Amino acid sequence: MNRLQHFSLATLSSCALYLCAWPALAQDIPTGAAPSPLFGAQPFTQPMLMYEEFGTRAVPTVANVTSSTFAGPATCQGAPAAAGVDKMIKQVLWPLPTREANTSMPSPWAAKVGACIGQTLRTSAIEGRPPGELYAHQRFDEFAPKVYFASVQAGARMNTGARDAFQRHKYQVGEFGPGGLYHNTGGQPGFDGTTKGITVRFHPKFPLQQPNSVWTFDGTMPPKLLMARYGEPVLFRHYNGLPIDVTANNGFGYHTITTHEHNGHNPAESDGFAAAYFYPGQYYDYRWPMVLAGHDSINTGATNNWAGAPNGAGGIKKVRGDWHETMSTHWFHDHMLDYTAQNVY
Repeated sequence: MNRLQHFSLATLSSCALYLCAWPALAQDIPTGAAPSPLFGAQPFTQPMLMYEEFGTRAVPTVANVTSSTFAGPATCQGAPAAAGVDKMIKQVLWPLPTREANTSMPSPWAAKVGACIGQTLRTSAIEGRPPGELYAHQRFDEFAPKVYFASVQAGARMNTGARDAFQRHKYQVGEFGPGGLYHNTGGQPGFDGTTKGITVRFHPKFPLQQPNSVWTFDGTMPPKLLMARYGEPVLFRHYNGLPIDVTANNGFGYHTITTHEHNGHNPAESDGFAAAYFYPGQYYDYRWPMVLAGHDSINTGATNNWAGAPNGAGGIKKVRGDWHETMSTHWFHDHMLDYTAQNVY
């Protein structure tokens, strides 16, 4: 019998809310390696962090003159300054997304990358999406992104609360409001109504993770959640803020990334093709149409109430496609060729 079957349903359900530590399970490791240390952490002593929303904003129609490009790190092994990462998270989208990859602007890290590898780059582009028609956004005018969010893949750092204002609940309503179960995000004093101060560790007794040991969206915890709607195309501008030096990873993972929105009905150029990875200093614009499979052949008149979602005005927003394909939760993760497992881990 699988050892996990010995745990009651109540125990497994509790583990969705609280960190569980099962030393007996940790001994049963196929490699024969020693169990991971728990540093004195005990079961059911730390509430799990609730997701932090990315938060979407309307795609601008004109260029924002106050936005800027991504400032690079001071050293080849280091990370960009936390303030610079937060700036890219919060600033208005710029430059505007294009159907083909933006190759008209150089990568803002080009000079630093050249210095780190010891030679001037022959070519450089601000966007890491492969150039030309092959990787152009399919049916871009028809499924033009309506909302966007941005994130920087970066080394572990303290959360500064940069996304507090992007949370739909604003820490004012429901269980996220004052007195609610999730109003305190860190389970400790000082985390009421903010993620500011949360560090990258999974239990207070665990060691603080090093920037070159753990890479996350924004470089922070809590883990991130995108709230999207069928029928409303989304643009994800993903910046690579990882170290330029490929060896600055403490022996694990790789600094080039490609993002796969798992189980989404997306065009190939935005599906995280394993060999379409991009480099530190670049961004990649993923455009997710948020359509159901069968969009062109099933329920094309958008008359079926099952194929829809609340439209925010008390009615139903009907969408084309096969309602059987509707999913409530997706997973997006790195898809880097030969390094998917390490980068996801």
